Amino acid sequence: MYNALIVDDESLVRKGLRMIFPWEKYKINIIGEAASGESALAFLRTQSVQLVITDITMPGMSGLELLKHVQAFDSTIKVVMLTCHQDFDYIQESLRLGAIDYIVKTQLEDHNLDEILQRIVKHIEIKPIAGVVKTANMTQLNQQIIERWSQVIWVVDDRIYEELIHDSVAISTDHIVDWSSIVASSFESWQLSFPVFTDWKTDGGLPTRLDQLLIWVKELRIELQRWLRKSQYSEDVIYAIVKSIDMIHENPAAHISQTELSKKVNISKSYFSTSFKEILGISFTHYLQRVAIERAKAMIENTNHPIYWIAEQCGFSDQRYFSKLFKEQTGILPSELRQNLHNR
Repeated sequence: MYNALIVDDESLVRKGLRMIFPWEKYKINIIGEAASGESALAFLRTQSVQLVITDITMPGMSGLELLKHVQAFDSTIKVVMLTCHQDFDYIQESLRLGAIDYIVKTQLEDHNLDEILQRIVKHIEIKPIAGVVKTANMTQLNQQIIERWSQVIWVVDDRIYEELIHDSVAISTDHIVDWSSIVASSFESWQLSFPVFTDWKTDGGLPTRLDQLLIWVKELRIELQRWLRKSQYSEDVIYAIVKSIDMIHENPAAHISQTELSKKVNISKSYFSTSFKEILGISFTHYLQRVAIERAKAMIENTNHPIYWIAEQCGFSDQRYFSKLFKEQTGILPSELRQNLHNR
């Protein structure tokens, strides 16, 4: 069993946390409560504790100050931060100082409490490993976070958005992550996902650090949601259309049909067609053509396959029509793009 101490200046919060989480299921024994950082430190001097769960903002000693004192007192004690809102500056600072995780108190009803405790216990059991993370592992880590950021469901799904932000903040405290390449790669995917949207908030350039990314993404998410809601469709329909976007980009070679997609998101084909166009500002057919042309462009740039073969792979049986559409979208013929690449 892991002995745990809950620290929060509000007694109702302390009692609520004890009641709603299945602590015993994960071998966590809440052996005490404290209403302040000072009383928490006094408790630690007399009791064996492996886990401290503390509010970030408290009168007197703050949660961040308590974290520093706990680390100095016994660095083996794990600390989880409690916050009422996603204040990422505080959260990132607490993780940098050694906190293993954080919990947003106001969003507990929307979260799987078992998943939170599984995550915490996993962190408790992890032993520190000396040495530098291998390049191969870093490459894999970057690729995983790129894949998750490249999707767009986070724009309309609060839980997925919070998990993505949480995981991004968590890995940034332990590893050197190339955020500039992650943002650049994800940004291209977002532009392709929302081809009619224009307010990308890139006047100051793309962010290169995580703290910049968090601010930029938060503001961008608000603008994207506002733009999607201009259609006046319900939140459920908007969610379904955005979900369908990720399905299209998940496997563009599959040439998924409108009938298949409408079934997957549980909307009739005719309603799907209408809502897709009015929400995204582009018809489903034209949207698929844009995706196909972008895929063809990437294949021309990264392979030596002949143009006719690439056209067929991207769903075009008529190469002349493919070339015409390609030029309309990119400003250059596919053969010219191939020649330019060879001339470099």
